[in-house]
Amino acid sequence: MKATLENKWLSLLFYVLVFFLFREWLLPVMELTETNYLNVFLVFIGMCFLLSLFHVKGWISAPLKILYIAWVLIYIYAKTMLFSAPAIQFLIMDFTKNVQALVSQDWNSVTDSFRTVLFFALIWMTTYLIHHWISIRLNIFLFFFMTVVFIAALDTFSPYAGDKAIVRVMIIGLLLSGLLKIAQLFKKNEVGLPRSTYGTLIVPLILLISLSGALGYLLPKAGPVWEDPVPFIQSFAEGAGGGPGGNGVIGKIGYDEDDSRLGGAFAGDNTVVFEAVVRTPQYWKIETKDTYTSRGWEQSIGSDQRRNYTVGDPIETDFPPNREEENFEASLVFAKPYPFIMQPYGTDVVTADGDTTFTQDVNTQKINTFQQNDEVELTNYSVTFSEPTYSLTALREVTTESLATVPEEFDRYLQLPENLPDRVGELAVSITADETRLYDKVKEIERYFAQNSFIYDQRNVSVPAAGKDYVDEFLFETKRGYCDNFSTSMVVLLRSLDIPARWVKGFAEGEELGRQDGNRIFEVTNNNAHSWVEAYLPGVGWMPFEPTIGFSGAGNIDFDVEFDSTEAPEPVTPEQADKPDAAKKAKKESISERFSEMLKDAVSWISDNKVKILLWTVVGLAVIALLYRIRKRWMPKLLVPYYRLRKENWHSFEQSYHHLLKQLALYGIERRDGQTLKTYAKYVDSFFGSNDMRDLTKAYEKGFYGGNIDKHEWAKLRESWEYLINRTSG
Repeated sequence: MKATLENKWLSLLFYVLVFFLFREWLLPVMELTETNYLNVFLVFIGMCFLLSLFHVKGWISAPLKILYIAWVLIYIYAKTMLFSAPAIQFLIMDFTKNVQALVSQDWNSVTDSFRTVLFFALIWMTTYLIHHWISIRLNIFLFFFMTVVFIAALDTFSPYAGDKAIVRVMIIGLLLSGLLKIAQLFKKNEVGLPRSTYGTLIVPLILLISLSGALGYLLPKAGPVWEDPVPFIQSFAEGAGGGPGGNGVIGKIGYDEDDSRLGGAFAGDNTVVFEAVVRTPQYWKIETKDTYTSRGWEQSIGSDQRRNYTVGDPIETDFPPNREEENFEASLVFAKPYPFIMQPYGTDVVTADGDTTFTQDVNTQKINTFQQNDEVELTNYSVTFSEPTYSLTALREVTTESLATVPEEFDRYLQLPENLPDRVGELAVSITADETRLYDKVKEIERYFAQNSFIYDQRNVSVPAAGKDYVDEFLFETKRGYCDNFSTSMVVLLRSLDIPARWVKGFAEGEELGRQDGNRIFEVTNNNAHSWVEAYLPGVGWMPFEPTIGFSGAGNIDFDVEFDSTEAPEPVTPEQADKPDAAKKAKKESISERFSEMLKDAVSWISDNKVKILLWTVVGLAVIALLYRIRKRWMPKLLVPYYRLRKENWHSFEQSYHHLLKQLALYGIERRDGQTLKTYAKYVDSFFGSNDMRDLTKAYEKGFYGGNIDKHEWAKLRESWEYLINRTSG
């Protein structure tokens, strides 16, 4: 009986591990099919495993499973009681309808409830197969291997992110395979499998897998050996036409003037474009575009409105100067020169060779460079600029009514294609429904993408099929893309609210290489090619916004309070400036959003302290291994005060006696197979030269076999027990 119980516990351990392995199959299925009721299926899996564990006969287990499936169908689809008349009527009608559909081969008429039954049947058969692998073959490797392949395939060819799942699968699968291998060896050699012996064998396995998992998770990861095939396959399949992703071509990232067809995969390119020496990181603006075509961007007005400048002339921009008139200088040296200026926000003067002239396109904001009337690509120049300042007081005063004052020349920044789906505008309204100030509405849309499961990805990005809108597909179907997807979507959402907005192209700040005379050196590559948004607020002017996940923001914008305002100046922190009405927003944040932020902070902390965590993990495991190794020395020091605090009764005595047997075995005085407790007690007493073990064993046998659990001298027994267990620590 004892051996059977121990094997049951081991079998239970196997089933628990394989349950979590099976769960990894359900998680992506639930996510990709947008199916709820995950717990319903997990309960069914657990029930199947429990019935198999206790070898319940088929004529009992099968009706129980069928009854559970019937209850699930009624619970989900009929919303009524299990044994009620409406429930029975529902089952009969549903069964009849599906039989007729199958006979007539009308597959479209098959109901969702019937598909659910088929899914349950698949789970039923799989659990039976797993039971065979565990109880008969003691080998789960095939199921483990299939799980790894399944998760890897979904992670590669579907939106499901399996990076964490694959770690869980590997740890559970390796642990389960190792435990079953040990059991297999015992079975092959026809050796009993007591829990104590099995536990001793599995501790090194658990430590090894834990250490390997920790190392694999914390150590830096190498990049992929092969390029991801999915974007190529999607781009090839989706079509014809030019642009990235069309005709099976993966575009190369970098600045390109043609934005008429957005979408598709991009391959990274770390070719250096220029180095910038500047005090703070800047976004380097090149141009804006105003016409969205459902496929990409074009410019509606030609380049007939121009301003000409020479070296040293102040350049007009759409952005207000810094209140304190604090100017900074950016020095740029190009490895890949362009015939135009990289403009930090607040550009004032460009300094280059003396015979250089500049022509600014008023409509696109692009500043081209010329020498002797020929377009020229400058290899170096410097830009004096002052970072724009915005008044919080003025921003607070801009409401939706202020939009009526926008001049007609801004109508081109409200353009939207006629075939834009209505749900895009409805989404914009729902996002900003709780805000009255125009600035708050813009910030709500800017923050929307980071809070609603959008994913930044340059590889697995499709080109919209013919008749589909680029923004609509991104907002409601894929939710996966790079800066062009995010920035274009924000512009369209703003225009849906009659807020003028334009699309901006240029380069992000790049990678910081070091410091030089109080300035910072940034290296900007093709990988830093970027797009963002500028919105026009009446009475304030144009403001840059950054909706793309993972990017910090369009330049360094200072927020100040109007000094001539009648309002008392409010102390404004940078965080409050970026998030007006912070207290109101904090109240609106859900628990899940706060939990997500906590997780992000935790992941960021782990990423910043990988080496320390790895070092302390190794040290901790070494200490645990050492303590386990010498447990016979320190264990009595814990057991003695523990049992002194407990009540003196049979239950405490029985537990302490079993602990003593284990401690004696660790000390080296083991009880041989078939040896009675009385004989073993004589052997222990002869070793220590006392009668304490015989007294303890006599009391134990009286209670265990004779039922005498009350009439004992507890104080004397405890004294004998403490003497022996303290001797084992020597």
